[in-house]
Formats: sequence, C-alpha cells, structure tokens
Amino acid sequence: MTYNYLRNFLDPIDFHIDIYDKKIYITNYEKILTLGSNKIIIKAKSRKITLEGRDFSLKKLADRELLILGSLNNLEIKYE
Repeated sequence: MTYNYLRNFLDPIDFHIDIYDKKIYITNYEKILTLGSNKIIIKAKSRKITLEGRDFSLKKLADRELLILGSLNNLEIKYE
C-alpha cells in the first residue's frame, strides 16, 4: 500500500482503486457523480465507476483522493 500511495503521489495520472474489508480507497478520480449510502458513482479518466453496497460513508475526501467505508456488493467499470 505504501508503494502505491507514493507512486500515485509522485505520478498522479492514473485512476487507482484499492478494495479492503469494508474500506475502498480511490485516487485520481475526476468527479463524484452520485453519493448515497447504497450507491456511489465516480467519474475517472475515460471511465465511470459504480459502487453498490450498504452503509457507505466518506471517511476522507481530499483532492483526487477518497476513502469510503461500507460493505461493497458490486463494482462496475464502464469505459467511455
């Protein structure tokens, strides 16, 4: 994880997502399109990411960095 964080910090070009037990860490996204307790939709470079689950909440919201808490049931990536 430290290597990925350092790599994203030094070269913040690519969208990146790490999924842990009840945590989702996202870097280098462009925009939050939908934010709800059961569904979150995020726009990243040439793709749209849909997270579906339960009890979503934002733990960290920073410039191009998100930490989401909750139970993930489904992840969908659509390339545009």
